[in-house]
Amino acid sequence: MTEIISNKLNPYVYPNLDIWHYEIPLYLFLGGLAGGLLILSSGMILFKKESIENKAVRWATLLSPVILSIGMLFLLLDLEFKIHFWRFYTAFIFTSPMSWGAWMLLIFYPFSVMQALIVFKDYINFYPFILKTIKITEPHLQKIAVVNVHIGTGIGVYTGVLLSTFYARPLWNSSVLGFLFLLSGISTAAAVMLIICNSGDKRTFLKVDMYLISLEGFAATLFIIGGVTSAGAFHDAMVYLISGTYAAWFWVLFILCGLIIPLLLETLEVLNKVRYSPLVPLLVIIGSLSLRFIIVNAGQSFSTFY
Repeated sequence: MTEIISNKLNPYVYPNLDIWHYEIPLYLFLGGLAGGLLILSSGMILFKKESIENKAVRWATLLSPVILSIGMLFLLLDLEFKIHFWRFYTAFIFTSPMSWGAWMLLIFYPFSVMQALIVFKDYINFYPFILKTIKITEPHLQKIAVVNVHIGTGIGVYTGVLLSTFYARPLWNSSVLGFLFLLSGISTAAAVMLIICNSGDKRTFLKVDMYLISLEGFAATLFIIGGVTSAGAFHDAMVYLISGTYAAWFWVLFILCGLIIPLLLETLEVLNKVRYSPLVPLLVIIGSLSLRFIIVNAGQSFSTFY
């Protein structure tokens, strides 16, 4: 009893949680990554149609729906009544973020899969129906890519909006969270493409990721300042995040390892001061994953005693 009271009075003492939440952070991470891969691959196809021959673009296009499907599996595992997931598609509720997210998937999958089929058409020569579909849709690849850029952005923003609408979790109740998660997802996608791209394209993806990390750092700063300068629950939750139990994880894993060190190394590489290191994209991925785990679990933790 004394421990419970002390936890309620002291937000820097970690409360006793029954479980460590991992399904939702993994879903948010994979959803943001899938959206980022679709945005970057589709954007490059729009910028230069010949990009469909680019190794990183081809694999990003294929990985996007696969990764989102894995993320949806983790979301399904988190649902209490799993067999009722289909009810999301029996109605559209304009004011419900979950409803928006469910229906966005109906656009995401057919367009992302169609783009992947077109990009890998040379490897699909034994399914007449699919080949016929590709032949009909291939002339419209640019239009499909336009839709994919928008729907990828929607999925990326949605991963943050999904949390920000939970008013009972003060830490999540920020309008900047969707923007932060979107930039984090695209940056992570650039890091993944940096790993799988040909050596001649590494400099391009380094520059892209460098700019994205800068924007992500700006969004993270707005998120922190918005919380610190607010009043009431959001202020207390932000103080808990940046100086409480999760502070070391937040500042070291996300800010230092996920933003500052990769940005510094990428900038020096672009300026030809250092050579490319595979550590850079790995740090970006670790930082992005850590961000979701920290935000979700810190929000849950703070609400248990607020």
